[in-house]
Amino acid sequence: MSAPKISLNKLGEYMNATPARRRRIIEDQIAPKDFIVARYTDARESIVDCIAGKISEDQLTQIAEDLRNKEYESKFSAQDKNLSADAIDSFIEISDQLPENYKFEKVPANDKSTIEIAGVDVSIRPDAYIKNDNDEVVGALKLHFPKSNPLDKNSGEYVATALKTFVQENAENTIDHKLCIVVDVPSSSVIAAPKAGKKRMIDIEAACEEIGAQWRSKTS
Repeated sequence: MSAPKISLNKLGEYMNATPARRRRIIEDQIAPKDFIVARYTDARESIVDCIAGKISEDQLTQIAEDLRNKEYESKFSAQDKNLSADAIDSFIEISDQLPENYKFEKVPANDKSTIEIAGVDVSIRPDAYIKNDNDEVVGALKLHFPKSNPLDKNSGEYVATALKTFVQENAENTIDHKLCIVVDVPSSSVIAAPKAGKKRMIDIEAACEEIGAQWRSKTS
């Protein structure tokens, strides 16, 4: 029997989901569909490169244009590239809402950062760490892309709270809740962790207990 696991963004969605949607989220985590996992790869890589200062916004805009104009071997590939292009355009509209005067450090795509919550392995992997002038990690950023299941303010705050908890566990200095943020690209939202996160972590722990119980019942 595989160990219960869930991605951070899906956990955020789970917190506000209907019972039927919660069941589907767990089933998709047990048997993830490769084509869904691979979605928005171009957008994620390019946006984080821009956030980290590796490319300019003008270059990011050009990447979106190139993604739209190329010819692809399949309809699926063309759709995926166009979704990434749309996501890039949406991000550019809200890029000025990101914290200023900090350095963003890109997290490698193969990073496997996880945190265990109530027996469930939650895949946290920030897209970027936020550092101060002393090169200390003071926050982190997580991107969310799917148009069909956007994160609203409430679910986004759950994601940002868990993100802050993870970063704080691995830092010697105090992490600023305002610098632990989730960017929901399709809804043009930049959501920071609330100052009082204790109640939200209790909710997250309860949700993970439920996820673990449902996972075991479906895989035993």
